[in-house]
Amino acid sequence: MTGKRISTLLFIIIAGIFLLQANVHAKEPQFRLDIDSIKLSRGESANLALSIIDAQDGEVTNIQGIEDFDVVSKNTSVSTQVINGDATIQRSFNYTIMPKKAGKFTLCGNVNYNGNTYQTNVLQIEVVEGNSTQDEEARDIFVKTILSDNEIYLGQKVVLTYELYSRYSIENFGLLDKTDINGFIKKEIPEDKLKADYVYVNGKKYVKYEAKQMYLSPTKAGTFTIPSFKFQANVSTGDFFSSSKPFYMQTDAKEIKVKSLPLNNQPGDFFGIVGNLSVEAKYSKQEIDLKDSLALNVTLSGDCSLDGVKKLIKDSLPGFSVYETEKKAEEGIVDNKYNVKKEFEIILVPEKNGDIKIEPVYIPFFNPKSGDYEKAEIPGTTIRVKGDMPQNQFQAQSGINGGSSSAPIETIKIDQVSYEPKNDGYMTLKFKKNNVIIGLAIFIFLLIVAAAAFWLISYQKKQDRNLFYFYKQLNNADDHNEIYNIFNNMIKYRFNISLKASPRRLIIDKLSDCELVNPVLEVMDYMENKKEPSNQDKLYLKGKIKEIYKKLMNSKSL
Repeated sequence: MTGKRISTLLFIIIAGIFLLQANVHAKEPQFRLDIDSIKLSRGESANLALSIIDAQDGEVTNIQGIEDFDVVSKNTSVSTQVINGDATIQRSFNYTIMPKKAGKFTLCGNVNYNGNTYQTNVLQIEVVEGNSTQDEEARDIFVKTILSDNEIYLGQKVVLTYELYSRYSIENFGLLDKTDINGFIKKEIPEDKLKADYVYVNGKKYVKYEAKQMYLSPTKAGTFTIPSFKFQANVSTGDFFSSSKPFYMQTDAKEIKVKSLPLNNQPGDFFGIVGNLSVEAKYSKQEIDLKDSLALNVTLSGDCSLDGVKKLIKDSLPGFSVYETEKKAEEGIVDNKYNVKKEFEIILVPEKNGDIKIEPVYIPFFNPKSGDYEKAEIPGTTIRVKGDMPQNQFQAQSGINGGSSSAPIETIKIDQVSYEPKNDGYMTLKFKKNNVIIGLAIFIFLLIVAAAAFWLISYQKKQDRNLFYFYKQLNNADDHNEIYNIFNNMIKYRFNISLKASPRRLIIDKLSDCELVNPVLEVMDYMENKKEPSNQDKLYLKGKIKEIYKKLMNSKSL
């Protein structure tokens, strides 16, 4: 009786499966294109999804009009829904897109299924210029582009700052593009110098991050555009399987005009200083002995570039020998403007006695506010030098030959010269030269052996302990998702990217130098398209990740 019940139950299950498959195959396939908003602002991202429903073998050929947008990330997902025995299988190809320009655009997907080409519905997208500052600041997360000056002269430096404002908890952020700017040499501020602070915008509390900051030095005159760049911020979600959610934004483009310096009235000793220049100078003494020296300490500061200032005293100072050194140079940002300070120390050694007058030293610079060449002054002074000049040998010899007042010459008789050193409190050891050479050779040999042993031990111990820890976790993991989480932590530790949150292009760029792109993408695709995992699938996944682990151990940490 029990056997009949089991047979009946198995028959019902098998029949249900066949009926389910029959329902799936009998349904009409659907192809749909969706977007979360058909009205976008330039610099704003949108989520586009092409869904293939009840057509398991359908493949996306292309999306017409996608060339007007930047695709910053893409992934696939599969879902199955069963209602009253009616199964619906849906595959979605998801894209995060950003418009390249303002205008009206059309999007339509093409899908190849069973040898035929099907088209999705058509989306009419309207893209307007970037939001106003007021609209932008009404959001919970946005990025600002700040340029310290829109119009400068050749020789000035300008500060470019990208600020991220967020009311969310941020895991990480950064620009997705290289910040190459035509017509400028850039110098980026180190990340550890960038700041974050709480601010209030329209009564709302935000965290303001200095995402990137740099000095720009123009190489030629003209009008230039600082392009807009794609920006990604990963917002923490607190979810176990997906710890963050990416937000994509775009920085504003900025135009900057670089003007040539006027040649009229340009001083012949012009250093190339453009901007406001301040000079602080101080003499260490006003009265010195002939055998002494004094220091002139000079500090130049302002919003000008001092790269071309290497020496302040070009000519000699009458009555002094001059020894000049640059002691310190500091660049910084004050009130979002470039600021620099250089300190010089000038040592003056007198060549004669008496009151020696030092004339002022003038440093020419171009003032952008006045549009004229001006001069900053190192003030002069009078130094009193005391003491008599020593009589040189020629003067002494002339006095003797003149015979008028010859001084008596004292003769010192040296009876004995001893070259034996006084070794009070010391002990002298004497060795044969051959013994010294042999001993030195033995010492060098032992040193080489010790170095080789040290290298051997270091090589054997050369392991990345953290990677090895992840590897041990991987061996003990039994769950499909647990294995992938360990793998994600392994990649995040080594390359500072998340396989779950980072866009594919960033992952490919990070891994391109390590020959890891294909195996890592293979694991990602496998996880995205996986169905119910089996033990065989887990063994396959572990094997793939172990191969990647071996390559990681042989690669340099980035």
